[in-house]
Amino acid sequence: MSEQYHGRFEKKKKKKGGKIVLIVLLVLVLLIGAVGVGGYIYYNSMLSMMNHVEVPKVEYTVPTTEATESTVSATQEATEATVPPTTEPPHIPSSADYINFLLVGQAARVGESKDNERAADTVILCTLNTHEKTLTLTSILRDSFVKPCNTWRGHSFGRIKLTTVYHLGSVYEGTAAGSMELMNITLFNNFGIEVDHNFEISFDVFMDIVNALGGIEIELTEAEAKYLNADDLWVRYDVEPGLQKLDGMAALCYVRMRKAEGDADSDIKRSARQRKFVEAVLDKVKDMSPSKLQKLANKVLPMVTTSMSNDEITDLLVTLLPMLPELEMKTGGVCPS
Repeated sequence: MSEQYHGRFEKKKKKKGGKIVLIVLLVLVLLIGAVGVGGYIYYNSMLSMMNHVEVPKVEYTVPTTEATESTVSATQEATEATVPPTTEPPHIPSSADYINFLLVGQAARVGESKDNERAADTVILCTLNTHEKTLTLTSILRDSFVKPCNTWRGHSFGRIKLTTVYHLGSVYEGTAAGSMELMNITLFNNFGIEVDHNFEISFDVFMDIVNALGGIEIELTEAEAKYLNADDLWVRYDVEPGLQKLDGMAALCYVRMRKAEGDADSDIKRSARQRKFVEAVLDKVKDMSPSKLQKLANKVLPMVTTSMSNDEITDLLVTLLPMLPELEMKTGGVCPS
């Protein structure tokens, strides 16, 4: 074989080999792209399982004071005098650090009268502090007397219970969006609470979620165990004081309990149990594997109603996921205190 022919043969081999590499790379890129597109479609289909409602944003107006030039100058001089040039300025807390989620458990059960539909049985404000990496749970007493506003959708209001506000929002507007909007307006007008996003579940959904999690472990007092054992309708088995696993029906009885010995019919005691239970649920979810979380999401998401869009949920997850390992749970007590 001549050297000239051999050289041409080698060039053809190289060209052919180069084409194969390019084809393989192209196929890999297409496969990765298909997986990415498929994953994105699946992710959005998961989020779309939830019942999304559009809630008009409340205009939260907070008075502001403009700093004069002398004030700004004095602040800068003080900062320069006390902080070394190489030190980063201290973080100044602002509303941008906080995201407020309102969780409402509405008092609706299958087969019951519509009179109780969307009466707020449980109201918990979940405040995420993105700077300090904390999630604080604050109960808002459902029997608090409030004045929602002067007029809303052509209806006027006097002083009513907070639980009724949520119900009337649904009656007057016809959907969960009405309940959420009127509740948000009421909380701001009465307590200065700015709600960013709303979530709602019903009694039946609550029980299904607990059962989907395989039950939740709660430390029971002797009085709480006695109360649960006396309820033969919702608690089908006996429990003991100490750490007990509660199924959906027993858990619902626990979070609604306010007449155990020593409670004095107190909604404050009940709201404390609700925060304790939510903390236990969140702790259990944090420790679940991705595959178990996916199975749980398939069961739970269709039962949840929210004011958040898919894009808003995505933005939240981008913010929340990196801080999950360090996220600290806090209990904020009750409002009004």
